[in-house]
Amino acid sequence: MKIKPLMIWASLSLALTPLSPVVAQSAEKSRVQDILAEHYQTYRDREYFSGIQASIQVGAGPIQTYVVGTLGREPNSPPITPQTLFNIGSITKSFTAALLLIAEKAQKVDLKADFTNYLPEYSRWSGISVTRLLNMSSGLPNYTDSPTMNYRVTQDLGRVWKDTELVDIVYPRQVSVTPPLKSGYFYSNTAYLLSGMILERRFQETYAQLLERYLIKPYGLTQTFYPIPDKPPEVKQRLAQGYSFNNYDNPELLGREVSENNLSWAGAAGGIVANTEDIIRWVKVLFTDSGLLDQGQQRQLRQLVSLQTGKPIAGITPEDPKGFGLGVLQAYRPELGKFWFYQGETIGYRALYLYFPCNQTIVALAVNSAVDDSNDALGKLAEKLYQGILKDSGQNACQS
Repeated sequence: MKIKPLMIWASLSLALTPLSPVVAQSAEKSRVQDILAEHYQTYRDREYFSGIQASIQVGAGPIQTYVVGTLGREPNSPPITPQTLFNIGSITKSFTAALLLIAEKAQKVDLKADFTNYLPEYSRWSGISVTRLLNMSSGLPNYTDSPTMNYRVTQDLGRVWKDTELVDIVYPRQVSVTPPLKSGYFYSNTAYLLSGMILERRFQETYAQLLERYLIKPYGLTQTFYPIPDKPPEVKQRLAQGYSFNNYDNPELLGREVSENNLSWAGAAGGIVANTEDIIRWVKVLFTDSGLLDQGQQRQLRQLVSLQTGKPIAGITPEDPKGFGLGVLQAYRPELGKFWFYQGETIGYRALYLYFPCNQTIVALAVNSAVDDSNDALGKLAEKLYQGILKDSGQNACQS
């Protein structure tokens, strides 16, 4: 059971529908339709999903949404629609990072300060700044890697977890000596649970209330929800059925429909539910609009640590091609250039965005299954869609 960043890159009838009649007449629509249909037919059974939702925005143009497949794998399942919701997993981390940047501007948190200043009950992990929680250089053990955690979740998908219960799975209370932490870059969902706990303590509001007040309402994210402690009826009704298909992390759930899974285990590390249109809206708010983050905050958001060394870097290069910022990732590939991205995964869902600054193109995808990294082709689909867009628009890849 993982909430992971994208590791690059590593018989039902189709229901493929563009939102806009303008797009229906375009070469882009036809190309997107063909790419999605081919991917659906090739990977539906390999990855055990039943539907794909894709949204695309080029420059200042409208968001165009396409869907293929159905809400579930059972016969006569209704088709996926543009309003269908998916767990977006670790894309949630960028929301958490944005809230902490807001908290710093309000002088409630200093991102350079030791996080145990705000959560002294975890004093055995002192010496780690809030920024290091956010950029994956804290070295803190990852609670979702724990066999105990995986077993407990698979035995009771509906359990409502407290953040403190989850952190305590990996916090060393039972021994007198604290084990050494990882050095360099290390992906830790624990760090983001702690970040959410800092927010709640400093604002004296729940994480859900902070999301709603500072991000969801002000920026019109009407298709974005934080369904914790439980999914409200309108979210349950619109959520695609999710399928666990990871024989390595969750063999007990193989092939099982898991949409009843309570997302409290993911919390501020990965608990948000949305559609791909709202993923694109959020990416624009985060990276291109001036309303949320000022220039200084944008620099903080984009300050990278190398995935190779965990050390701060001025920017990615062909020799050091991936960097982690505050809840965001940047990568370089020769055929694509530089781009920002994130892939989130929960037990039965995957969601992904790619954002290319040089041509202001965003691609967002969601599918209703979770697989192991080596069998995950969602990145391949995103790449094909982006390259198809470039062909139709005559634009160039982001090389700088």
